[in-house]
Amino acid sequence: MPRRTEASRSGDRRSYDQFCPIARALDLVGDRWTLLILREVSLHGPRRFADLRSGLDGIPPTLLGSRLKSLVEEGILERMAGPGRSVSYSFTPRGREIRPVLAALRDFGAPLMPKGWEKKMPPQVFGRR
Repeated sequence: MPRRTEASRSGDRRSYDQFCPIARALDLVGDRWTLLILREVSLHGPRRFADLRSGLDGIPPTLLGSRLKSLVEEGILERMAGPGRSVSYSFTPRGREIRPVLAALRDFGAPLMPKGWEKKMPPQVFGRR
């Protein structure tokens, strides 16, 4: 995968610019909202822009568009045309590799949640797609 330079990035993206696989991974998915976008696709399968907006309360539409564009450019998500002008986003094979990371973050964050939180979550949060 070609290394992106600061000049080739969109205005809201920065690089750690370190020779480290963790830093490189964070260059791809470490921006605010990005992991939550990937969570939505992981939990629910292919998602339309409107579906993502409703699942990510508070994300500005321009930011969501920017993150989706970046994830597609990086080969993590693919943009699929549907009926009419409908478009959905789903994981590429490379993108599916992030699922264990999302599961680990879920497991890491679970003890930080208030008691009984599991009852308020959809069942797919605990399973894998």
